[in-house]
Amino acid sequence: MFDSSQTKKTRVKILMRVELDDGIERLMALFVAPNTRVSDTLNDNRQFLPFETADGTTEIIRKDAIRRIVPMESTTKPSRGPYEILGVSETASDAEIKAAYHKAITPVHPDSIQALNLPPDFIQLANRMAAQANEAYAKIKKLRGKED
Repeated sequence: MFDSSQTKKTRVKILMRVELDDGIERLMALFVAPNTRVSDTLNDNRQFLPFETADGTTEIIRKDAIRRIVPMESTTKPSRGPYEILGVSETASDAEIKAAYHKAITPVHPDSIQALNLPPDFIQLANRMAAQANEAYAKIKKLRGKED
């Protein structure tokens, strides 16, 4: 009935931060065909996409529920400034910057991540994101003369 000689489709696992329309940002992985951009996958004709969650389960998410996706390869580009990393403008108040920092660091803080028993690739991703948020916040405080 089924041809066992058929080869399984090869996919590339892309780790990313996914912000859904509820405003919550999550660490997830999307599998795309080799040599396919994430943007091509997001713009194909499917209404839903399968994501792997941090605990290894698959979650099917409606494309129009996705507010923002940041593939982790792109988050390390040096062109991103500290304000962009925290998602605030340069005119944001100190309180807004502090709130944005807490929003960025809370889900990826090492104390929170260790208790979740996550796969190593998600722990590495969370550690990179935490370091990036810490560096961005420190740079902004230094630029504003508010070093601790």
